[in-house]
Amino acid sequence: MHAIQAATAIHDRFLYGSRHAPVTTTELYHLSQAAALFNRKLSAPVEPSERDALWITAILLGSTTFAQIEATKPEEAWPLAAPKPSDLEWLQISSCKEAVWVLTNPLRPDGIFHTLSNEYYKEYLAPAAISSGIEGIPLLFLQLCGLDTLSTAENSPYYSAVYIIATLLCIESDRLTNARYLSFIGHMKPDFKRLVGQKDSRALLLMAYWYAMGIPLTWWIRRRAEMECQATCLYLENYHADEPVIQVLLRFPRTKCGLEAPVEYVEE
Repeated sequence: MHAIQAATAIHDRFLYGSRHAPVTTTELYHLSQAAALFNRKLSAPVEPSERDALWITAILLGSTTFAQIEATKPEEAWPLAAPKPSDLEWLQISSCKEAVWVLTNPLRPDGIFHTLSNEYYKEYLAPAAISSGIEGIPLLFLQLCGLDTLSTAENSPYYSAVYIIATLLCIESDRLTNARYLSFIGHMKPDFKRLVGQKDSRALLLMAYWYAMGIPLTWWIRRRAEMECQATCLYLENYHADEPVIQVLLRFPRTKCGLEAPVEYVEE
């Protein structure tokens, strides 16, 4: 219940508050209570009847953490702002959800999510199932990440991320593509996560594209996606101006997040 109330409070702020309204004490209270109760429940044996409720709570905690961003301008957002403990906290929680998925098995035959099995396999698993080959990946991405016909998900930390970004570029971003969009995070390799945390320029460029394509999606994605896309673009412009491929590729996310006038993505 606390997780639902936290999500409701954040949604209300999104709908009725100002564009950069601060996080409320109501949100923080319910979110902290939800996290404490959730951790307590996971520390004990899980009853079969509790599995769906636990997975729903994990989803709510993940989405509310992503939705909560205090920055009001790009300079206050990751990766442009000064480092702070809460940086990429949402990504850490996303990783924890993987353990809850294994524990609860949401797609089991007697679960309420079983009817979503086909969509899950088609939209969430399929994009990450490709582990080799460069067909369909734009040339500039290949050049930027040093990928060739011998590159695989096992020998390159960028491969899986680049491949999913390439598939997302071929479809229209809307609510129907949420599962495919989120597969980028769900299938992010540990090596790539480390590169993101280290602010590796190539990893950040891919994150900028992911953020950019999330802006038209659901409400809990939109604000962080826009703010951190802008911050990432400005960071790469300020600190990696000497990397021409990155500067060319930045045109797409800059346009999507409102930093410059619209231009069509052109594969070069």
